[in-house]
Amino acid sequence: MKLARSAVERRLISAIGKTMEAAPWSTCRLVGSWMGLAFFRGSRRRREIAMENVQRVFPHLSETAARRLARRSAQNFGMSFCEFLHLRTASAAEIRDYCQWDGLEHILDGLTQGHGVMLTTAHFGAWEVMGARAAQEFPLTVVVRLTSNRALKSHIEEVRRSIGLDMILKSDSARASLGVLRANQGLAIFPDQHAGLDGARLPFFGHPTSVWTSPARLALSARAPIVPTFGVRRTPWLRDGRVVITAAPGLKLQRDEFASREEAVLEGTRFIIRETEAIVRKHPDQWLWMHRRWRPEDMAEQSIVTIEGKQHEES
Repeated sequence: MKLARSAVERRLISAIGKTMEAAPWSTCRLVGSWMGLAFFRGSRRRREIAMENVQRVFPHLSETAARRLARRSAQNFGMSFCEFLHLRTASAAEIRDYCQWDGLEHILDGLTQGHGVMLTTAHFGAWEVMGARAAQEFPLTVVVRLTSNRALKSHIEEVRRSIGLDMILKSDSARASLGVLRANQGLAIFPDQHAGLDGARLPFFGHPTSVWTSPARLALSARAPIVPTFGVRRTPWLRDGRVVITAAPGLKLQRDEFASREEAVLEGTRFIIRETEAIVRKHPDQWLWMHRRWRPEDMAEQSIVTIEGKQHEES
């Protein structure tokens, strides 16, 4: 039964992939939009998670407005997936025309320092197109967590290889990531999802959750600047939808400016949180709200570090 299902999935993914490879960007967005909408309507669990997350962050929104935002987020996710499938056959010129820069100098300036650049981003906007465009400008490695679906996993790896992206698995040691930075290359990490037991418990949009500290740790060890970078989709999505990569001025953590290494790591992590919050607040329908970003265990009564660096008790 599993073999038959795997064969069907492989054929389906191949068929969708070939269709998107031959289609223009506008068709990728249109088809992806409908796919995202179908997923939103068909997956009750993910729909409920998205709604709960949106209402947690934007409690002032009515239920109708919150549902609209969550639905558009799902549509953006579908569009990003179809754009990703198109990348395997997209020419370098086509990618450059579709995806432009705002702040590339912050990354290039960081590379001139010779210690690599830590690019922190999110499951936001057109993150896959952003990666393809960035790889045209400098050597780029992305830390990824591969899907358990074998057919989709194989296709994803093939597409990423075709656009010149190197990959490091999240399960691999930090040594591999540190090696990328020490080779004076770009290392992209997506720290916007729940970090589980490996993270620090910090506020994200004012609510405690497990946050990845590894980007700040790696940047501190390699003496690399942290440059928050996001692929923002232009509106209206279906008529335009082109991408602008916004790279913010970086943060260079200096160990001697802090009382301890952990204080430096926390400062870097807070910086990443603030930049992520800012871009999501500006374009809330472009972030992936369907992930369980806040979990019951995050709310356990214990001391947490706040954005201001103070301690207080949270119930």
